[in-house]
Amino acid sequence: MKQLDFIIIGAQKSATTSMFKYLFEHPRIVMPADKEAPFFSDTELFNQGWSSFIKNYFPKAPTDKLWGTASPQYMGDPRAAQRIAEQNPNVKLIAILRNPIERSFSHYTMSQRRELDNRDFDQVIDELLREEHLQHYRQTPPPEHQFGYDGREGYESEDIHFYCVWSEYGRILQQYRKYFEKEQLLVLYMDELMSDPQSSINKVTEFLGLQEEYTPANLGKVYHKGGSRLFIPNIWKESVKDNVFFRFFWDRVPSRTRGYLNYWYEQMNVRKNDQTSRPSRQAEEKMTQHFIPDIKLLESITGSEVPWPAFHKK
Repeated sequence: MKQLDFIIIGAQKSATTSMFKYLFEHPRIVMPADKEAPFFSDTELFNQGWSSFIKNYFPKAPTDKLWGTASPQYMGDPRAAQRIAEQNPNVKLIAILRNPIERSFSHYTMSQRRELDNRDFDQVIDELLREEHLQHYRQTPPPEHQFGYDGREGYESEDIHFYCVWSEYGRILQQYRKYFEKEQLLVLYMDELMSDPQSSINKVTEFLGLQEEYTPANLGKVYHKGGSRLFIPNIWKESVKDNVFFRFFWDRVPSRTRGYLNYWYEQMNVRKNDQTSRPSRQAEEKMTQHFIPDIKLLESITGSEVPWPAFHKK
């Protein structure tokens, strides 16, 4: 049975959706239309087995094309690297990385938008950078969110604990390098993808062995730009969900379909910020000091400097 040819493994909040959208229309690539097909970090999918996954996500897909997925959960799941290697040992991996401070803060902002975290960010950082907290959540699988993000639908509040550990790219990619050769890993940076998307596309297609030039029609379009506000307040959503007629039909929708509907509703319900907010100077300094050793590890893995000047001054 055919294996995946490539996986975009993350990181979350780092333009993985944009790269997915750019590659989706390539004539020699097949990717699931839903984007997120996290077989190796989704208990339900994983337990159904590889043949079921292929049947559901690549039905009748031509085997002479490259099959790929984009699942940013894989950069935060301590089980993913080994699981991928056992099932797809020859797969090529693409990591898109964002300044770890910006990624962490964007993750926090998303949680605020979902009304899951009302803490001040300085308070959050003081808690998340405690060594016992870091050690625990580095080894904790990410929440699966099959039913959405709110409590009644099955949300577990674990998401708010991963802002920093999911930004430790050196540690995460070091784990992947235990199972995959250097030639199987391509590391890109969100900064470059945003400033020169064609160059990033060229690197990906060359990495995948696609020699022909490819310029997607949607090149440069930014998908899922973050924000901290909603068009439709959550209280309105909750009132609709309390409606007996809505519950009658909603409860009969398959769980995975509910998950997809929740996901796309949330993406469409984001009001983009007019101004870009940032962490306090104190929080940035604490995070910079925390991430410096991990950045050095990342640079040793990639063999090149990261494009984030703040980490070069230390």
